[in-house]
Amino acid sequence: MRITLMQIEAFYWTARLGGVHAASRHLHLTQPAISSRIREMESLLSVKLFDRSKQRMTLTADGHIALRHAELALNNSVKLEQFAAKQKQHRRLRLGADECSAMVGLTAVIAEIKAHFPEITLEITIDVGAVLNRKLNDHELDLALLTNPATREDVTDIFIGWMTFQWVASPQLTIDADPFLPEHAAGHPIVSHSAPSTLYSVVENWLKGGSAPSEAFHSSNSLSFMAKLVSAGHAIGILPVPLIREMLALNLLKTLPCDPPIPPARFCLSYMTEMPDMQIDALVAITRETLLRQNFLVGAQTLQGD
Repeated sequence: MRITLMQIEAFYWTARLGGVHAASRHLHLTQPAISSRIREMESLLSVKLFDRSKQRMTLTADGHIALRHAELALNNSVKLEQFAAKQKQHRRLRLGADECSAMVGLTAVIAEIKAHFPEITLEITIDVGAVLNRKLNDHELDLALLTNPATREDVTDIFIGWMTFQWVASPQLTIDADPFLPEHAAGHPIVSHSAPSTLYSVVENWLKGGSAPSEAFHSSNSLSFMAKLVSAGHAIGILPVPLIREMLALNLLKTLPCDPPIPPARFCLSYMTEMPDMQIDALVAITRETLLRQNFLVGAQTLQGD
């Protein structure tokens, strides 16, 4: 057995206040509890800390030496508690998100994190998934929201839902195809992220079923610009459904029901496995529930139901 901080406190305050009665009042403990802790400490040290032969307990020579050590131990424990409190007050979370989650659900996620963890200072990075993935692997981010992560062993990926996609075009653009097939894409400029990216892979894999290549393939790192480019009739494209939901409702875009259907992408919350004291399970739950509530992601059961 080892000496405990409770035993040290009982000994220290008994010595400082001149007796068990005063120490028990100071520590809000019973006198037998104080006496028991002192006896346990004496047994562990194999020394007598107090001379009990007189009416008033007095420190022995060993007791005086032990008192100096006890004072140091208690002071250090206070410093350690102060350090922990300071760390808790100034915790930093480097959070990365792709543009789609930033535009649709990130502000709600930030609000929930601040409500549940007011001591956390957030540092936000918005970029394409490939860059977020690299930053996470290089320990430049603590946590990231992205599709189809390709992370290292020291990063944990938690699946939180499915990202769905649709072929879209301008309502003014006439496309006589129902369903829209890969060969129908020939002759239409297509806009997407550049490779490597989830969106580029989604477009490329879907087009592989066609017999003719697209007339032009424009790349942009901005989803919002792509949506405006498509809405203006300059291109067609595959875009994340959460991003275009409002534009569809306003008739700024139209969907192109397609065959084959576009597979959804795994949307994950990826984080440094050794994140210190960040209550990661709670952060994951808050993020997942918030994004689902914002209709940003589709749950597994909903997808199976479709």
